[in-house]
Amino acid sequence: MSETVFILSGSNMGDRERNLALALEKMQLIEGLEIVATSAIYVSEAQDMVGENPSFMNQVIMADYRYSANELLNGLELIEKKLGRTGKGEKLPRSMDLDILLFGQQIIETQRLSVPHRELLNRPFAMTPMLQIDPKVIHPVTKRPVADFLSDDDRSKVMLYKDHVARQP
Repeated sequence: MSETVFILSGSNMGDRERNLALALEKMQLIEGLEIVATSAIYVSEAQDMVGENPSFMNQVIMADYRYSANELLNGLELIEKKLGRTGKGEKLPRSMDLDILLFGQQIIETQRLSVPHRELLNRPFAMTPMLQIDPKVIHPVTKRPVADFLSDDDRSKVMLYKDHVARQP
Protein backbone atom coordinates (compact mmCIF):
# COMPACT_ATOMS: atom_id res chain seq x y z
CA MET A 1 0.00 0.00 0.00
CA SER A 2 1.28 3.48 -0.79
CA GLU A 3 0.80 6.92 0.73
CA THR A 4 0.23 10.14 -1.19
CA VAL A 5 3.11 12.46 -0.41
CA PHE A 6 3.77 16.12 -1.14
CA ILE A 7 7.40 17.19 -1.43
CA LEU A 8 8.60 20.80 -1.63
CA SER A 9 11.61 21.36 -3.85
CA GLY A 10 13.41 24.68 -3.44
CA SER A 11 16.60 26.38 -4.58
CA ASN A 12 18.12 29.84 -4.13
CA MET A 13 21.71 29.24 -5.32
CA GLY A 14 23.15 28.68 -8.76
CA ASP A 15 20.90 27.83 -11.70
CA ARG A 16 17.76 27.49 -9.60
CA GLU A 17 15.49 26.27 -12.39
CA ARG A 18 18.00 23.62 -13.44
CA ASN A 19 18.43 22.54 -9.81
CA LEU A 20 14.66 21.93 -9.56
CA ALA A 21 14.70 19.95 -12.82
CA LEU A 22 17.65 17.82 -11.66
CA ALA A 23 16.00 17.13 -8.29
CA LEU A 24 12.81 16.00 -10.05
CA GLU A 25 14.85 13.79 -12.39
CA LYS A 26 16.62 12.17 -9.42
CA MET A 27 13.37 11.75 -7.47
CA GLN A 28 12.06 9.60 -10.32
CA LEU A 29 14.84 7.13 -9.46
CA ILE A 30 13.81 6.69 -5.80
CA GLU A 31 12.57 3.14 -5.41
CA GLY A 32 8.87 3.02 -4.54
CA LEU A 33 8.22 6.68 -5.48
CA GLU A 34 5.71 7.18 -8.30
CA ILE A 35 5.37 10.86 -9.27
CA VAL A 36 1.73 11.78 -9.89
CA ALA A 37 1.90 15.55 -10.51
CA THR A 38 4.24 18.53 -10.39
CA SER A 39 3.22 22.13 -9.79
CA ALA A 40 4.31 25.18 -11.68
CA ILE A 41 7.51 26.85 -10.51
CA TYR A 42 7.11 29.85 -8.21
CA VAL A 43 9.49 32.56 -6.99
CA SER A 44 9.40 34.08 -3.51
CA GLU A 45 11.65 36.03 -1.19
CA ALA A 46 13.87 33.99 1.13
CA GLN A 47 12.12 33.58 4.48
CA ASP A 48 13.53 33.00 7.98
CA MET A 49 17.11 33.48 6.79
CA VAL A 50 19.75 35.83 8.17
CA GLY A 51 20.89 38.75 6.00
CA GLU A 52 20.29 39.39 2.31
CA ASN A 53 19.57 36.20 0.37
CA PRO A 54 18.62 35.42 -3.21
CA SER A 55 14.97 34.59 -3.82
CA PHE A 56 13.84 30.98 -3.96
CA MET A 57 12.33 29.02 -6.78
CA ASN A 58 9.94 26.38 -5.47
CA GLN A 59 7.91 23.54 -6.87
CA VAL A 60 5.74 20.91 -5.20
CA ILE A 61 5.77 17.28 -6.30
CA MET A 62 2.87 14.97 -5.51
CA ALA A 63 3.70 11.27 -5.53
CA ASP A 64 2.66 7.88 -4.27
CA TYR A 65 5.26 6.22 -2.06
CA ARG A 66 5.35 2.59 -0.94
CA TYR A 67 7.82 2.71 1.94
CA SER A 68 8.28 4.64 5.20
CA ALA A 69 8.66 8.39 5.63
CA ASN A 70 12.20 7.88 6.98
CA GLU A 71 13.17 5.94 3.87
CA LEU A 72 11.82 8.76 1.71
CA LEU A 73 13.73 11.30 3.81
CA ASN A 74 16.94 9.28 3.28
CA GLY A 75 16.42 9.36 -0.50
CA LEU A 76 15.66 13.09 -0.53
CA GLU A 77 18.69 13.95 1.61
CA LEU A 78 20.89 11.97 -0.75
CA ILE A 79 19.56 14.05 -3.67
CA GLU A 80 20.22 17.27 -1.73
CA LYS A 81 23.84 16.20 -1.17
CA LYS A 82 24.31 15.21 -4.83
CA LEU A 83 23.06 18.66 -5.83
CA GLY A 84 25.53 20.43 -3.51
CA ARG A 85 23.49 20.96 -0.34
CA THR A 86 25.57 21.61 2.75
CA GLY A 87 24.62 22.78 6.23
CA LYS A 88 21.34 20.85 6.50
CA GLY A 89 19.09 22.49 9.05
CA GLU A 90 20.94 25.80 8.88
CA LYS A 91 19.17 28.87 7.51
CA LEU A 92 21.67 29.43 4.70
CA PRO A 93 21.31 29.79 0.91
CA ARG A 94 21.10 26.36 -0.70
CA SER A 95 21.30 24.80 -4.12
CA MET A 96 18.61 22.30 -3.13
CA ASP A 97 16.15 21.88 -0.30
CA LEU A 98 13.70 18.97 -0.33
CA ASP A 99 11.04 18.86 2.38
CA ILE A 100 8.32 16.30 2.99
CA LEU A 101 5.24 18.47 3.48
CA LEU A 102 2.67 15.69 3.90
CA PHE A 103 2.91 11.91 4.09
CA GLY A 104 -0.67 10.80 3.58
CA GLN A 105 -2.60 11.77 6.70
CA GLN A 106 0.20 10.56 8.97
CA ILE A 107 1.48 12.66 11.85
CA ILE A 108 5.16 11.95 12.48
CA GLU A 109 7.30 13.69 15.09
CA THR A 110 10.86 12.47 15.52
CA GLN A 111 14.17 14.22 16.01
CA ARG A 112 14.87 13.89 12.28
CA LEU A 113 11.44 14.35 10.76
CA SER A 114 8.31 16.35 11.42
CA VAL A 115 5.30 15.56 9.19
CA PRO A 116 3.22 17.43 8.35
CA HIS A 117 6.06 19.92 7.93
CA ARG A 118 5.81 22.09 11.04
CA GLU A 119 6.00 25.35 9.06
CA LEU A 120 3.69 24.35 6.19
CA LEU A 121 0.77 26.55 7.26
CA ASN A 122 3.11 29.57 7.62
CA ARG A 123 4.68 29.21 4.19
CA PRO A 124 2.76 30.57 1.20
CA PHE A 125 5.61 29.37 -1.05
CA ALA A 126 4.76 25.78 -0.05
CA MET A 127 0.97 26.06 0.16
CA THR A 128 0.48 27.85 -3.19
CA PRO A 129 2.08 25.17 -5.40
CA MET A 130 0.58 22.37 -3.27
CA LEU A 131 -2.92 23.80 -3.72
CA GLN A 132 -2.31 24.18 -7.44
CA ILE A 133 -2.01 20.38 -7.60
CA ASP A 134 -4.75 19.57 -5.08
CA PRO A 135 -6.93 22.52 -3.99
CA LYS A 136 -8.81 20.31 -1.50
CA VAL A 137 -5.86 18.84 0.41
CA ILE A 138 -6.62 18.45 4.14
CA HIS A 139 -4.05 19.15 6.86
CA PRO A 140 -3.76 16.04 9.09
CA VAL A 141 -3.43 17.99 12.35
CA THR A 142 -6.04 20.74 11.91
CA LYS A 143 -8.38 18.50 9.84
CA ARG A 144 -9.10 21.60 7.75
CA PRO A 145 -8.33 22.37 4.11
CA VAL A 146 -4.84 23.83 3.69
CA ALA A 147 -6.50 26.53 1.53
CA ASP A 148 -8.13 27.94 4.70
CA PHE A 149 -4.67 29.04 5.87
CA LEU A 150 -3.64 30.92 2.70
CA SER A 151 -4.81 34.54 2.53
CA ASP A 152 -4.85 36.77 -0.54
CA ASP A 153 -1.98 38.71 1.04
CA ASP A 154 0.00 35.45 1.37
CA ARG A 155 -0.71 34.59 -2.28
CA SER A 156 0.65 37.98 -3.38
CA LYS A 157 4.07 37.06 -1.89
CA VAL A 158 4.49 34.15 -4.30
CA MET A 159 4.93 34.85 -8.01
CA LEU A 160 4.37 32.39 -10.81
CA TYR A 161 7.63 31.85 -12.67
CA LYS A 162 6.89 29.01 -15.06
CA ASP A 163 3.41 27.59 -15.44
CA HIS A 164 3.38 23.92 -16.28
CA VAL A 165 1.36 21.70 -14.04
CA ALA A 166 2.08 18.17 -15.19
CA ARG A 167 0.09 15.10 -14.32
CA GLN A 168 1.42 11.67 -15.14
CA PRO A 169 -0.89 9.54 -17.33
